[in-house]
Parts: sequence; structure tokens; C-alpha cells
Amino acid sequence: MIKNQKPRDAPLPASKGKRPSPVTTAELMIEIGVEELPYQFIAPALSALEAQVNFSFGFHRLSYGSIRTYGTPRRLLLVVESLAIHQEAFTNEAMGPSRSIAFDQAGQPTKAAVGFAKGQGVALESLRMRQTPKGEYLFAVKEDAGRPTEKVLLEILPQIVGELSFPTAMQWNNTGARFAQPVPWLRAVEGGAEVPRDVGGSAARRRREGQRGWRGGKE
Repeated sequence: MIKNQKPRDAPLPASKGKRPSPVTTAELMIEIGVEELPYQFIAPALSALEAQVNFSFGFHRLSYGSIRTYGTPRRLLLVVESLAIHQEAFTNEAMGPSRSIAFDQAGQPTKAAVGFAKGQGVALESLRMRQTPKGEYLFAVKEDAGRPTEKVLLEILPQIVGELSFPTAMQWNNTGARFAQPVPWLRAVEGGAEVPRDVGGSAARRRREGQRGWRGGKE
């Protein structure tokens, strides 16, 4: 029985002169397939998985709405709602030597200015002179526009899963990866698209086992 089903209406014609709003967030699902995880390991594993995601997403400037977790002896699942599809932009400013130290009497950069630019990893000509309460000082400004979330996930998902720990763990293949039980498959889906990755020798695979009944985590 389908409840609360509304009658279908004919689609309205698109308004002229208006463009659809760009999609800025998506849902992310991380699924870890396990070979018969002890029941008492499930709740702590889900809490640890959520904590790892919270820390990693914050560190990598990935904003999101909420996190839900579910688990069975054969499957750990984490769902992230309203995950930004792009990292937040970031600007870092570092103050260097004063004008009197950074330039000689002829107005040429000194070793202090050259060394400051090199130490900050920026080009000498990109340094900016700014007025401060102490006078004029050189500043190195590094702007990071961020990357698409999918590219960031490719790097951090193996770390997130690899950081999970259990009261007892085993090395279940020749990669050195350790887990409470062998991990036959791993899967991550962002906005309906698979995020390819390989964690401990378990590549993304579509697989369905018999359901044992979900154990829900925090919502």
C-alpha cells in the first residue's frame, strides 16, 4: 500500500528567463561489507566511523548537514546528508619582514624578502605590501579555491576506513590491512554516482547479501 500518494499533475512549462538553481550538495553513502562481524562490535564501529568522518570532513573543508549510521553483522552503513559537492575556499595570509628589511635603498628585494617568499612557497612577485599598526610589512597570500568533493573523497575514504579499530582485528589479505573480519566489498556513492576507490584490496563492488536487520545509529 502506498500512503500519502498525491495525484500526478502535468508538468508546468519552464519559466522564461530563469535558469534552474545549480546543485551544490549531494547525499553520500559509505557501505562496508563485512564477513559476520560480532554483534557487540557494531555500535562502537558505527560511532568510530561517524567520528572519523566528522574529523576528516572538517579538516578537509567539506561542509555537510547530518550523518546517519546503520549496521548489521555483515554491513556497516553511513549516510551523509547535504554534503557540499566542492571544498570551501580558503585563504591563508602570513606576515613577513618589514619594508625596511625587505627592500634595499634602491628598492630591490633583499635576501630577507627572497627567503620569505621561498619559505612560503610563493613567487617573489606575488608578495604584497600592507600597512599594519607596526608599519608596512610584506605578506604572502595563498588562496585555495578547493577541489570537487569527489576528488577529495578518493584520497580520504581509505584513511577513514583504515582508521577503524576493534577489540580484536586480523590481517585478512597481503596488503597489511587490518579489520575485525575480512571485508569482501566497499562502496561509496555520492549523488547517485559510484566513487571508485580501493581500500585494503577491497575495490568498490555492487553486492547484496541477505539482510540481517539494520541496527540504527544516531540520526
